Amino acid sequence: MDYLDPRQRRRHTILLYLGYVLIAIAIIIATIVLLYQANGFGFNRKGTVIQNGLVFISSQPGPALIYIDGQLQGPKTNTRIALPEATYNLKLQRSGYLDWQRKITVEGGQVQHYDYPFLIPKTLTTAKLQTYEQAPTSFSQSPDKRWLVIGQPGNFTSFDVFDLKNPTKAPTVISLPETTLTTARTSQSWQALEWADDSQHLLLQHFFDASSEYVLLDRQTPDQSVNLSQILNTKISRLSLVDRKYDHYYIYDGQSLMLSQATLKNPAASAVLTGVISYQSYGSDSLLYATAVGASAGKVRIELKAGDKNYTIRSVAANTNYLLDITKYDNSFYVVVGAGSENKIYLYHDPVGQIGSDVFKSPSPTQVLHVDQPNFVGFSSSAQYIVAENGTQFGVYDIENKRGYNYTAQQPVDTPQPHATWMDGNRLTYVSGGRQVIFDYDYQNVHTLGKAGPSFKPVFAPDYKYSYTITPGPAAQATLSQTGLLIPSDL
Repeated sequence: MDYLDPRQRRRHTILLYLGYVLIAIAIIIATIVLLYQANGFGFNRKGTVIQNGLVFISSQPGPALIYIDGQLQGPKTNTRIALPEATYNLKLQRSGYLDWQRKITVEGGQVQHYDYPFLIPKTLTTAKLQTYEQAPTSFSQSPDKRWLVIGQPGNFTSFDVFDLKNPTKAPTVISLPETTLTTARTSQSWQALEWADDSQHLLLQHFFDASSEYVLLDRQTPDQSVNLSQILNTKISRLSLVDRKYDHYYIYDGQSLMLSQATLKNPAASAVLTGVISYQSYGSDSLLYATAVGASAGKVRIELKAGDKNYTIRSVAANTNYLLDITKYDNSFYVVVGAGSENKIYLYHDPVGQIGSDVFKSPSPTQVLHVDQPNFVGFSSSAQYIVAENGTQFGVYDIENKRGYNYTAQQPVDTPQPHATWMDGNRLTYVSGGRQVIFDYDYQNVHTLGKAGPSFKPVFAPDYKYSYTITPGPAAQATLSQTGLLIPSDL
């Protein structure tokens, strides 16, 4: 029998081990191929090894068709697509809407997200919600975007409160207690300063005659509204909320350059810093401020107070306009500083960590934004982007992708509007030519929306299905207008 033949058994053994080796080689090759594919490697039509990148694409509204270099893709938004590393023209298309498009650069082995595309209807529909005989005395939206508070013209202590989750419902009218305000002899006006994080309390500044005072408006229980200037009973050049809490305040005296704290429960001011020229706060114990103390001639020092320690960020030219902001992104602090006359804005990542225990060390900026005589800096709501602006000149930095952009917008900024504002985490907006303009952070996908007046910045519904503007009307009239940002069938 063959299995008793030694030569046949040896041959069988050799073939068996050869099979094991071939299977092992196949497994190794398959594992390597899978590993390379997992890391985005593949072959192009010429057989050259290339590395793919993964691109996530979403849109509002969705789904929308996806075109890459003019070629319709199989999936629609919201989806992910693997693409070889290269630069592409991305276009999103949905019936009834203008196309959204931009160039994208895909890097091999990288994951990129385009989850911010916002499609605008080809035809906009605007409705009038309220008509006023004169321009409102104030116009402010709560942080949760639900509540819109409008000062009634002709009735200075009364306000209309619109619920933007149910905007067709008539507004609730609230009024300040009669004893809240100092009586004005000649003229008076309101300035909405900031909301508390409870979306219930709004800090207002009441200008009257040649003076001013600070009022805390309670939207929900207006009879609990108070005159903070009377309660705190101290000289106030500027009042701001600490950590956005309605009952905790920073009090700044521009004459003594003293910054203090006080609360509603304990209104006696306690000193925090001296020699403060300008400041910006974050959280309960972080202060970014300008001071001439210890600065050389013609300079001021920008300091960061974190807890009980002070850190010097840099020196800038002495100026009347200091541009300061501080935020957290991805659990790291980012600080932006500059002076209007220097034409530069400096962005720092984790300056405290950079300085460490060496008090003589200066942190290095992550990015320098070049804008001539900037008058505004601000982080987007997501904190991913920082903008520096002067009129139509913009400098923007993308913290996530480490990319900077400089551009000049083609639409002039209507006065008395001081600057653009962030629409959301990715788009900027302002009023130009009597209409609202929106565009992506890098000035792509520029769109003109409905009519708007420049005295009050446009606001948006919590779900961004509508924008709201105050539109000047005939004579002295003004109208609260609602513009749909979806086609009727999508609303």
